[in-house]
Amino acid sequence: MGLLATVDTLLRDRNGLYEKTAEGKGLGRLLGRLLLVFALTSALYGLGMGSFRLFHPEFFFADFEMTSAQEIVVRGRVAGMNPETHTVYTERGAALPPAGTIRFNTSLPSEACKVVSVTEEKDYTGIVLPQETALREANAWRIPLIVALKAPALFVLALLICAPALYVLNLAFNMRLHFMPVMTLMALALAATGTMLAVFVPIAALFSFVTENYHFMKIFHVAVFAIAGWFGVKVLSEGLARLAPEGIKGLRVLLCSWLLLYCLVGGQIAWTLKPFLGTPYLPATPPFRVESGNIYVSTFRSMTQVGR
Repeated sequence: MGLLATVDTLLRDRNGLYEKTAEGKGLGRLLGRLLLVFALTSALYGLGMGSFRLFHPEFFFADFEMTSAQEIVVRGRVAGMNPETHTVYTERGAALPPAGTIRFNTSLPSEACKVVSVTEEKDYTGIVLPQETALREANAWRIPLIVALKAPALFVLALLICAPALYVLNLAFNMRLHFMPVMTLMALALAATGTMLAVFVPIAALFSFVTENYHFMKIFHVAVFAIAGWFGVKVLSEGLARLAPEGIKGLRVLLCSWLLLYCLVGGQIAWTLKPFLGTPYLPATPPFRVESGNIYVSTFRSMTQVGR
């Protein structure tokens, strides 16, 4: 069965896949095919997700180092920018020289450029740059490729970490499924999730192109992942019901236990693998940025910032 045929079966006739899983024969090959379907479809969505920063490369500005004609160096952080006027803003603090040169992203410095003037606007200091200054991120094309790798890695790593616990929970609830059928059920759910993600790729790319609001795009992707996850849960629930021994109770509790464990682990891994979109006014970062924090708290904060 080819990959397209597997996707078609997953969408039209999942009973055949459930029966094959119940038989327990050839599950290694089926598992590999399902994971490949998931890897390709989720990577495709990762390309669409990562295109946001590609379309808005001005978001890479983070901090700066300004040098006056007398070689006095002043450092600060970028608070925003206006591409039309070529003005970069920083919160008022250290006094900036009225002229000189400036470099952005001191950890990965940009080319030095001339400062035309320094202005004061409300609570911010504006640094006006020449019109010919390229306010863009170098090699921004790499970002969608990195996200395309991280999207499937997020789910697969969560599955690998949770695999022993998922199997033992299955035994604790008297399902008595062997290890491979449990993993095949999870792979079916992942393939379903990835397939649903893939159909949203054109929409994600469109909104990434026309939208500059980072918080809107963050909530948009959370919503898409929620829809795709719902479909994956539906497939997992169906498969669990088909494979359960007759008369067994507690399937819903087992399903909820699996999902809770997977979501908790997946959320932490998502935080470890970030950035996916690229936070405005932070520089280009390594593929992994390990830091403390909570993805659920961050999402709630973004919901309060969408209209601002």
